[in-house]
Amino acid sequence: MSFHPDRCNILSITNNKQAIHHKYILHQKELQHVDKAKYLGITIQSNLKWESHISNICGKANSTLGFLCRNLKIGSTSIKEQAYKTLVRPSLEYACSVWDPYNKSDISKIEMVQRRAARFVTNKQRNTSSVGDMIQHLNWRSLEHRRKDM
Repeated sequence: MSFHPDRCNILSITNNKQAIHHKYILHQKELQHVDKAKYLGITIQSNLKWESHISNICGKANSTLGFLCRNLKIGSTSIKEQAYKTLVRPSLEYACSVWDPYNKSDISKIEMVQRRAARFVTNKQRNTSSVGDMIQHLNWRSLEHRRKDM
């Protein structure tokens, strides 16, 4: 198997502010240094923080949820719930044992997707409706608790 140098990068993982960069050459081409790289669907940053990955998965999940909102306007609650659990939630939980967030801001960013999905499933889009009650009525556990069980 031969590597294509244009598709290869160098990711140096360190906490140092001034990382030591060495030149790496593959097939007479110098490889490029990057701050983050995607590997098996997970975005890894050079400082091993997960903000970039969480932003990516939340963006993907929100766009999928938006697609469902536009195309399942009349569907029943069970169909909408099944669509969320099949198409959106797996993208929020993929490989979560590796990247499980510990920052409150990262956790809330992920939970906000599920809260938006609860509004979609129950057809209660008003700001006066309690999302916590919706999630409890749907019998959904928080994504944070689901990650702890995996």
